[in-house]
Amino acid sequence: MRLQEAEASLIADLQDESELIETRSFPTFKLITARHPTLGKLVIVVAQNGSGAIVEVNE
Repeated sequence: MRLQEAEASLIADLQDESELIETRSFPTFKLITARHPTLGKLVIVVAQNGSGAIVEVNE
């Protein structure tokens, strides 16, 4: 499992390139689970300003 900080542009690109599995919104952040063609399973944490973190999950 790898965890990386991500700027808003990277998060937007990954969302566009991935098959979205589920999205959940919370008062201060949003969680997105997705399957990317080359990175595999991802958990994307999006802050209110659009930046956040990417977690690559090993299968």
